[in-house]
Amino acid sequence: MTTPAPNEPAPTKTASHDAILKACKDVGFFYLDCNDWEEGAAAYGVSKMFKMSERLYNLPREEKLKWAADKEHGGDMIVGYKQAGVSSGPVEGKKDGFEGFMIFEHALGKVVDGASMQAPQPLRAESGLLQSGVSTLNDIGITILDSLSKSLGITGKESFTETHRKGVASTTALGLLKYTTHAVDPEKIGHIAHTDAGSLSLVFSNIPGLQVLMPHTDEWTYIAPRPGHAVVNVGDSLQNLSGNILRSSLHRVVPHPDALDQVKYTIVYLMRPETDAVFRDSEGKEWKSVDWCNKKFAVFRASTEEQSKGSVLTGRKGYMGHWDPSKKAAMV
Repeated sequence: MTTPAPNEPAPTKTASHDAILKACKDVGFFYLDCNDWEEGAAAYGVSKMFKMSERLYNLPREEKLKWAADKEHGGDMIVGYKQAGVSSGPVEGKKDGFEGFMIFEHALGKVVDGASMQAPQPLRAESGLLQSGVSTLNDIGITILDSLSKSLGITGKESFTETHRKGVASTTALGLLKYTTHAVDPEKIGHIAHTDAGSLSLVFSNIPGLQVLMPHTDEWTYIAPRPGHAVVNVGDSLQNLSGNILRSSLHRVVPHPDALDQVKYTIVYLMRPETDAVFRDSEGKEWKSVDWCNKKFAVFRASTEEQSKGSVLTGRKGYMGHWDPSKKAAMV
């Protein structure tokens, strides 16, 4: 499903709103063409972030570990680092194969002097790019949420935008991810099958590897990256805020057979509700947004046995969605 950006003028505007709603209800994801957003500013900003990510991951391991998310950084932490191999991966018995820097939107927005920002040097040097890029991606996310609210007839304080107000504290973050190559470290592979904790994930990648489980089937499908396009995934929080009308996308990342020796980078904007936003899950339990995110993160770090006991990880109780390398998958 490909849609033009929902801020386009009529007559495509109505078609875009309808297409976005249908995709979010039926499969939980869609391609979004960002090439024309603000005259190409969004796509250009993301392209610069890819180059910045390469510089960032060229830092020595010891330097990256200084920013580990489980270390004390004081105050509002702007950046947190995760090394590859700390969580379960998509292959049973093996660890994950990605390292990642998370840049937290609310703390980043408070930065006045980029040169003194508490972050690795490649991020300090591009603080302006980070702030403008995150602001643009937030605008896109808000536009999508507004489109979905209007399509569903949700107005006023119940609108999805009311729980995603700009400048209000949330766990929203920009992720800069790098995946290990299968040839270099076959014991660390991809990203475990999961749904995202937040509302919307805007995913940009340079090579394939993202797979989505198509609804009502057991078939995993590769979602090919497209230049200037985001793959927009619906997350748990938006599914819950919509009363389960919208579908949280179950996905994973695995090596693509045509790109085993290529380094995969991903830029992902993880839009999450305000910290104190409240919703009910599919079982009727009430959650604060921050509590749901913390619960989800804890499950990512848990053992496979613990992960399989509930439905928090994948939305399906007991379902792990492990990857079978011998089974071929179609490509969208």
